[in-house]
Amino acid sequence: MLEPARGGGGDADQPRPAQLEAGQLEAAQLEAAQLEAGRLGQGRPTPNGPPSGITHDHTIPTPPFWGSRAVTGIDPALVEQFINKVALYRGQWQFKQGAMSEEDFLAQVHDTVEPIFRRLSADLPARGAVAPAVVYGYFPCNSDGDDLIVWDPASLRPGAVGPGGARLRQLERFTFPRQATRQRLCISDYFLPASCGRPDVLAMHCVTVGRGATEAAQELFRRGDFAEYLYVHGYCVEAAEALAELWHKRVRQELGIASDDAPRVRDLFTQKYRGSRYSFGYPACPDMSDQGTLFRLLDPSRIGCQLTENWQIDPEQSTSAIIVHHPKAKYFAI
Repeated sequence: MLEPARGGGGDADQPRPAQLEAGQLEAAQLEAAQLEAGRLGQGRPTPNGPPSGITHDHTIPTPPFWGSRAVTGIDPALVEQFINKVALYRGQWQFKQGAMSEEDFLAQVHDTVEPIFRRLSADLPARGAVAPAVVYGYFPCNSDGDDLIVWDPASLRPGAVGPGGARLRQLERFTFPRQATRQRLCISDYFLPASCGRPDVLAMHCVTVGRGATEAAQELFRRGDFAEYLYVHGYCVEAAEALAELWHKRVRQELGIASDDAPRVRDLFTQKYRGSRYSFGYPACPDMSDQGTLFRLLDPSRIGCQLTENWQIDPEQSTSAIIVHHPKAKYFAI
């Protein structure tokens, strides 16, 4: 189990307004006998034949809360455990075996590369250059064709509407692309259709290691210390990815589906767990403008994150994702 993160100042770690305890969902579902008819059937149709045929014979998890929370004061040592050292050493730092023997390469990793990693792991958090923070949340949702409707959690509250049937109020819609061939997969297929009359659950997060990481790297670049810049920049990039991996694991724990996790952290890097984490700009959801929808739902400004005009997250060492709990969810390309 992960250690609990400490809440920061202000409203960090506190539910946003109009959140519900997840235990109210069952009662709300009984009231939600009909979804708001005027908002359904607007989803983009599935062109060129039938959809993927993904079924929904699994149990829908119950989240611990509805809405979003910000969490600060996360122990950098926890994040360090989830750093992918292969990606860091070979991809970011460019230490590759090449023509060396395996024995010589392993000696280089032991004598040169690991000491750099240990030094940065101690130094960067100590001077505030790595300060992990997360905003994440759970929202009721349903698919509608290729669309994913995100409902207002407050409309799940028993008695939230008058006589005539409880109705779910739409907050946002994502429209995801569908494969034209192969299995004809679309992310929306992994969620219960609106026609079933009960909501599914969508998890999302935005994580950052803070603006100090960018500032530390930029200062090294200005000074012309390019080797140290490479080490610091690469470490902070992979630390942000590690934080995303750490928090995805926490979400699986909170949803009660972490029993499918591989016991070794390194196996999590190859998706040895239930579900998938999709970041905008990647093959299954390439439209970067969807970041705007995620930001409206989560408000990552609470942890210092903003969107640039081309939908990139500032500070740089940050990442966001939607999290799909469906047992058959996998990564795919459109």
